Amino acid sequence: MPNITLLDIEELKKTKLKPYIEKSLELRAPDPGFHAVMGHNVNLAEKAYLFWVSVFNEGALDHKLKEVIRVMLSRMAHCSY
Repeated sequence: MPNITLLDIEELKKTKLKPYIEKSLELRAPDPGFHAVMGHNVNLAEKAYLFWVSVFNEGALDHKLKEVIRVMLSRMAHCSY
């Protein structure tokens, strides 16, 4: 049983998260579930998204390390990535 509800993405688009959600949908990362969970605290969601962008999209991490992180996360989620 989940401890937190997923918020409606269309409702979250009515907040200051709209540009971040639209960019995420365009790039297909992070998953919409990121905003659906983090949207419970809009300010935290915004900061977490900006961190995500700086790390994964703007080169703050080496590409090889990002791939290691992706593989580890997919294994933790039992995804066949």
